[in-house]
Amino acid sequence: MLSLKTSIILLTYNKIKYTQACIESIRQYTPKGTYQLIVVDNLSTDGTRDWLADQTDILTIFNEENVGFPKGCNQGIDIATGDNILLLNNDVLVTRNWLSLMNDCLYSSDDIGAVGPVSNSAYGDQEINASYSTLDEMWDFANKYNIINTPDWEQKIKLIGFCMLIRKEVVEQVGLLDEIFSPGMCEDGDYSLRIIQAGYKLMVCRNIFIHHFGSTSFGEMPELRQQLWARNREKFVGKWGLPTAYRSKEELVQLIDEADRQKSIRVLDVNCGSGSALLRVKYLYPAADVYGIEENVKAADITSTFANVKVGKIEEIKLEENFYDYIILSDVFEQLINPWSYVSDLKNALKTDGKMLVSISNASHYGFLFSLLKNKSLYGDNNVLNNNQLRLYTLTEIQSLFVQAGFSQIEYSQEQNQISETEHQFIDQIARLSGLNNSEHLRTTRYNLKVMKQAPLSSVDRIKDLLEQLSGSNEEGLSSVTKIIDMMKEQLINPAMIIEAMKSLNINKQNVYNFLANKFFEAGLYNDIVPLLNASLELNPKHHDTLYNYAFILHSVGAGEAALQYLKLMDTEDEESSRLLHNVLHSLERI
Repeated sequence: MLSLKTSIILLTYNKIKYTQACIESIRQYTPKGTYQLIVVDNLSTDGTRDWLADQTDILTIFNEENVGFPKGCNQGIDIATGDNILLLNNDVLVTRNWLSLMNDCLYSSDDIGAVGPVSNSAYGDQEINASYSTLDEMWDFANKYNIINTPDWEQKIKLIGFCMLIRKEVVEQVGLLDEIFSPGMCEDGDYSLRIIQAGYKLMVCRNIFIHHFGSTSFGEMPELRQQLWARNREKFVGKWGLPTAYRSKEELVQLIDEADRQKSIRVLDVNCGSGSALLRVKYLYPAADVYGIEENVKAADITSTFANVKVGKIEEIKLEENFYDYIILSDVFEQLINPWSYVSDLKNALKTDGKMLVSISNASHYGFLFSLLKNKSLYGDNNVLNNNQLRLYTLTEIQSLFVQAGFSQIEYSQEQNQISETEHQFIDQIARLSGLNNSEHLRTTRYNLKVMKQAPLSSVDRIKDLLEQLSGSNEEGLSSVTKIIDMMKEQLINPAMIIEAMKSLNINKQNVYNFLANKFFEAGLYNDIVPLLNASLELNPKHHDTLYNYAFILHSVGAGEAALQYLKLMDTEDEESSRLLHNVLHSLERI
């Protein structure tokens, strides 16, 4: 690798202290004779041009106007004589072994076209948590980080342009940066896709760290930065027909729980986009076979370079039966025309011990009501709903969807964003007016779920024992229901597991379902009641106590019309149901 020469292209526009520190780090940590340093100055006015003119080891282009990042890089590429091209921001400090380690990766395979390092600031998953707070601590951290002996390389869809090493032959084949993205932003994503289209891979070298101060070009102009970002995102979509980046699915990929990282597993990503989640799966599980479904042809073309992708509308593509170990669905159920039919298809496509990893936005998030009260738009970028969302789900509806499809175990976690003091007060008032003991669902933006066809036998057996005890003595029954509620609160079990365990028991199932529903109501487990009552009505749609409990719960949350429908289904009327009917009608009259 010592025979290779890299043309390092640096753009400057003021910020002389950053530029001087960056170039000094290059001189200190890059062996002489292995690089050519080209600086393109975009009409700096802070002394940068005078300082550059005095440097004898730098080839400098002095522009008489600020031509922006893409065009400036292209000017540097045009005069570069190295075997490789390295695009580098001037607010970077390079570190020991940085270039030699990147070259190791770049030339480890003929089909690798470009590589990049990790950093403390990189606007994506090239960013790592770096444990330092001063520059002295940074040098110590980086020097230790960059002596990792084992290569740690991960294939990616996009490399961030703060430090991007590209083979010269790839540049000659792909061409220059697209100057429609001037003065900057999105040109690195565009160039990344063009490199992939040309048949090359992009790699992040996770064993190389450099420091990036970040956003020195636009950091003092946040409004300009946002305007440029919005404008160039539109240009990117116009060119590629897909966004610069799909929503990260890292939280779902992390739910894959195979102890053996070398195990051969089959993973399907529905709405796979350009395939970033599937590449992450391949990094974590190298022996995995990855599959995708994608409607966007251009995105599917990118993903098809490393995965088996079917192109078309989600609900129209036939899925192989008993085939996948994991199916990833991020923001998919909101777009489905018939989610009940599709979830059954997904269940059939999973192996017996297969799992669905699902992310669904929460319709009971306070933002819906907050936006309506403020007369704000619900649809569009940075709003409550995206433009292709057809359906809304609360946690109760989410659980019911999977329970009705026969899934045995549902685990979920909540995502919550930081909110203002005004929003805190709004949520507290809504909770108080609604009589809610728990307002967590109002703060939850989305639910991430692991949905399993089979619950662990130990969990099902434990639930069976507790359910059988419910029909015993009063003391034994109260003890078992307390244990069930505690396990529910700790998310060790869920309604789907209770329903699965109930199937093989010779007990009065409807009595048990309604007893648990009442106890869950007392314990504030409101979201877990409906699946139990649905299971009871499947056994007998006219069951008096179930209909009463359903109506009571709906009336308690203000859904009077729905409560009335369940009361009308009763064949007989008693004192309690008559009283509830009177209360429901009275509440509707007030409305």
